[in-house]
Amino acid sequence: MHLNEFIKRFRLGLMGLMAAGLFIIPAHSSAEDAPKAASQPPANAAPEQAKPVSSAISVESVDVAGAGDKVVVKATGPLKYTVFKLSEPSRIVVDMPGVNISKVSSPINVDNNFITQITVISYGTEDNIGRLVIGLKEGVAHDVKSGENSILVSLKADATPVAAVAPVPAPAPEVKPEAAPEPKSAAKSASKITKIEVAQDGGNTVITVVADGSIGNYNSFALDNPSRIIVDVWGVTNATGQKTITAKESKFVKIVRFGDYKDKARLVIDLSGKKVTPYAVNKDDSSLVMIIGEGAQASASEKAVVAGVAVGGGVVGAPAVPVSSKETTASSGKKAAPAATEVAEAKAVVKEAKKDETSLGSEIGRVDFRIVNGKGRLTVMSSAKTPYTVKESEDGKTLMIDIKDATIPDDLVRTLDAVKLATPVATISSYQESFKPKDVRVLVKLNEKSSYEVKDLDGTITVEFASAVVARPADEKGSAALKAEAADTKEYAGKKIDLDMMDASISDVLRLLAEVSNVNIIASDEVRGNISLRLKNVPWEQAFDIILKAKELDKSIDGNVIRVAPATKLRQEREALLAAKKAQEKLENLEISYITVNYGDASALEPQVKGVLTERGSVTSEKRTNIIIVKDIKQGIEQAVNLVKKLDTIIPQVLIEARIVEASTSFARDLGIQWGVDTQLMGTFGHNSTNNVFGATTASGAWAGDLASRVTSTNAATSIIPTTLPASTSVTNYAVNLPATGTAGPLGALGFLFGKAGRNPLLLDLRLSAGESEGRVRTISRPRITTMDNKEAKIEQGESIPFSTTSSSGTSTTFIDANLSLTVTPHITPDGSVLMKIKASRNSIGTFRTSSGEPSINKKESQTEVLVRDGETTVIGGIIVSDKSETEKGIPFLKDIPLIGWFFKSKSVSDNQTELLIFITPTIMKDKVLG
Repeated sequence: MHLNEFIKRFRLGLMGLMAAGLFIIPAHSSAEDAPKAASQPPANAAPEQAKPVSSAISVESVDVAGAGDKVVVKATGPLKYTVFKLSEPSRIVVDMPGVNISKVSSPINVDNNFITQITVISYGTEDNIGRLVIGLKEGVAHDVKSGENSILVSLKADATPVAAVAPVPAPAPEVKPEAAPEPKSAAKSASKITKIEVAQDGGNTVITVVADGSIGNYNSFALDNPSRIIVDVWGVTNATGQKTITAKESKFVKIVRFGDYKDKARLVIDLSGKKVTPYAVNKDDSSLVMIIGEGAQASASEKAVVAGVAVGGGVVGAPAVPVSSKETTASSGKKAAPAATEVAEAKAVVKEAKKDETSLGSEIGRVDFRIVNGKGRLTVMSSAKTPYTVKESEDGKTLMIDIKDATIPDDLVRTLDAVKLATPVATISSYQESFKPKDVRVLVKLNEKSSYEVKDLDGTITVEFASAVVARPADEKGSAALKAEAADTKEYAGKKIDLDMMDASISDVLRLLAEVSNVNIIASDEVRGNISLRLKNVPWEQAFDIILKAKELDKSIDGNVIRVAPATKLRQEREALLAAKKAQEKLENLEISYITVNYGDASALEPQVKGVLTERGSVTSEKRTNIIIVKDIKQGIEQAVNLVKKLDTIIPQVLIEARIVEASTSFARDLGIQWGVDTQLMGTFGHNSTNNVFGATTASGAWAGDLASRVTSTNAATSIIPTTLPASTSVTNYAVNLPATGTAGPLGALGFLFGKAGRNPLLLDLRLSAGESEGRVRTISRPRITTMDNKEAKIEQGESIPFSTTSSSGTSTTFIDANLSLTVTPHITPDGSVLMKIKASRNSIGTFRTSSGEPSINKKESQTEVLVRDGETTVIGGIIVSDKSETEKGIPFLKDIPLIGWFFKSKSVSDNQTELLIFITPTIMKDKVLG
């Protein structure tokens, strides 16, 4: 076997050498014949196009521009990059895969209001990833845009972020590589500065630095207090012999100072004003031109457009779009003629913007997108009619509308997501260009190339796209899945990061997330492709999940390692694992286990146990011993045992104490009067001659006559003070007979007899009757009962009253309950409260009696549900009965006379009140629960 293996490997190696020789020989021959091929090309031969090679791209320079708030990265080809922000210290990291960054010197010390230092490094398996690290001052926000062969990082003071406005610029469409220009001989690198000039151009100051060769890397930044601009040119020395130049004619610059360092030459431009004047720095091979003044930004903008370097700013940015020759100019209402070259076209655009002298400027008041008559319509409304241009990218998937001499409010600086409207339009971004402060750009990204129509009416630009794609109605399962996904809101608590990526490799992005989050991430070989996204201030786990969903990937976690693979592959793995598990279950031996149930009913637990068993498992119960018998494989039996342990627990008990308080008060008062007048005319002393009675009794008259005789007698036996009173005191013949009714109970009476002694006596017989009663009764019943959780309990005390009923079948005896009862069903909640269903009643014998003597029953009952914490007391009901009465009897008219009316009336007053209160106190028997 070893010999055969050796022969096999030897043959493979020999074939490899022969193949290499075949490739080497044509290479030499083509080199020798190259001049001939060049001198006589075929007539129909098409020019070869250079294929982009990522390893050939290198970063030429990293410059600090503007007021120190912009960093421009220039390269020899299009750059793919990822951007994220880190803290402690605050810094921006820009990773550029497949880029050589060795030409840039590091570190670059800046130290202005925004940047502390810029460093560059290379890393990766073959140092094929260039990393740019921009150190930031505290409270600085960033925005990154890409252009053709360049990256622009804009910085500004950090404002409070608004979560609702997180515009995501669409990635730039793929640019088709153009024919490779013929290689030029490499220019000599500059080693010294030979000339420095300061001149005036209009209102601007122009400072030109000339070197003896091609100027390489440089950077510029501005400082305050005092205001000055610093320009560092790396790898050169100052050979002019000048240390200072005074700018006498400049209104912006006072003096230009020079300094030599070990590896660079520094120019310090002292400014006249307190604030830094706008400036721009441009490199033109062997010279460096600095423009200082109000026109510096316009000059920089024009030069950037001509050179093909994308620049922009503001809150919303968009990558530069390669523009085809198809352009619509709104100021003339006609299509512009195609430009000969891209540079000529860019110059024409800038020139046209300057040419319109009549426009007074306008403000964008509306940017929206909606469906109208089945078509997607973009509407851009401005306050006045202004010139604009509409440009389309070569692939037809990007539309760029530039509105001249216009401004846009902050609330319209945003990106609209139009994907859900099912039209060819994906996103619409609107923003103010930073280097063209008088231009507003509306960038439309399309899902696919589509036809459109542009209209302009009195300052309103409308772009109407092809018919909307009719979305298929989702089936019920799909709708349910969408609802379930929307309801499943996952919370993220990881470190928040910023990501800005354009056409970045998915493997590089996962490596970046692993570095930021300090977790182990392994990607399978199937994880391929690129991704473009922009995320700000999101947890890294959320960014991770978004990227996986966007690329139809999924993850599996094994310990502290996250494995990333296509979602279909992981799904297949899970299904295969499940199938293998089921197959293994079919091969295992069945076992029998006897599970004792202590506190519950074994038969009641059978359905729950059956749910955790495998397909081969079975369960039965034995009532006498309260045992569950389980037959299954080992895993199913373990699950059944664990389930019974959780369900078969001690049922907690609750002590319910009720206090039924019944209090009653009563008050009654009766007032009455009886009176009459008795007269008697006498002939002979001691004998009645005439008897005249007015409501009085005869006995009273006799007693009056006797009184007269006693008055005139001097005998002690017949004294005026009688020793005995008449036996008859009947009141049946009173003139006014209104005694007390007796509602107040036993009455008291007071009688008076007034008379006139003499021959014809006159007697007034008066009797007052009155009564008053007051009572207080308080009855407290305290039934107590203990029951288990969710079990009804009832306690009752009282008497059953029998009564007889007579019918055709005979006499029967029936019982009526007059008792105190309490029925409670408690439930203990997880937080220690008790939810109770309560029915409390208090029935008593009433005062009413039927003709057969059967009593009435007074019923007092309360039924409710209450939630009470353990040991607390609540009032579940109260009944208050108040009975007041006032009765007045008398002779009409006479009873209403003040004071005198009391001789002609009687009065009764009563006031009875009864109150019933029910108090409930639940107490969880904790000692019992703990066993």
